[in-house]
Amino acid sequence: MSFVTRYLEPNLVERLNHLQLSARRVVEGSIIGQHRSPVKGASVEFRQHRFYTPGDEPRRLDWRVFARTDRPYIKEFDEETNLRCVLMLDASGSMGYAGKHGSKYDYAARLVAALAYLMLAQTESVGLGLFNAKLEQWIAPRGGTSQLSRLIDVLERSAPQGRADIAPAMKQVADRLGRRSLVVVASDCFAPASRLREGLARFRHDHHEIILLQVLDRDEMQFPFKTWSRFRGLEGERALLQEPAMVRRMYLQNFRRHRHELEETCRTLGAEFYSFVTDRPLIDAITSFLHRRSVR
Repeated sequence: MSFVTRYLEPNLVERLNHLQLSARRVVEGSIIGQHRSPVKGASVEFRQHRFYTPGDEPRRLDWRVFARTDRPYIKEFDEETNLRCVLMLDASGSMGYAGKHGSKYDYAARLVAALAYLMLAQTESVGLGLFNAKLEQWIAPRGGTSQLSRLIDVLERSAPQGRADIAPAMKQVADRLGRRSLVVVASDCFAPASRLREGLARFRHDHHEIILLQVLDRDEMQFPFKTWSRFRGLEGERALLQEPAMVRRMYLQNFRRHRHELEETCRTLGAEFYSFVTDRPLIDAITSFLHRRSVR
């Protein structure tokens, strides 16, 4: 697949071509892919080979092909189907915060575009949901290069705005998903953990697999401000003139507590949780993320 925009630069695409994202649990689909389906057909007729990736069962290796080519291939059968994935991107005002390395929203949008490219290149079906206090944009999961064009077009025309409330958006997406899917949420998660728990619980109830990607700026993690500053809310809050030394300790305590609540919520509901920081090169962050998933 060849597709280059400001969200998918050539060096990023080149690196992505050597990576892979898959689901851990059983998913449902309609196209031959690399995932086990809970829908058992009457036949297990051989369909095709695909290259072995870490995590595949060694017993499914085709040893005859390996002997001829010295390359490990997996045998796939008719009962295996494609993965259906929905990428949810937080487009609320707080995602517009931009430090030295650009905005959180731009970083998250490039992350979403990269994951879409990865899965569509693997013949998966991918959809997109942009949200703030509700689901603002929706593209139903489909496969093919034209789907990537649709996703990129929406990303390029969007901008962060409005207040965030992740629970209603998750409910709206869940209502549109008829069968089990992989749901990937990219957000700064600056919302009460209880609201996030409510949304994730709905996905969990419907047996979807969930990955939460928290995208942050380094400023939000360290609060490096040293002189009197005017802090302006990005979701309608009034501006406050503050002496950073007076609020740093309380801010960092609240930040760490909220982060712990997010991690506990994901652990309780069986969701995966990963953190991305905008000062880290995107391809390095994606590679690390996929590696951590493969060894968990």
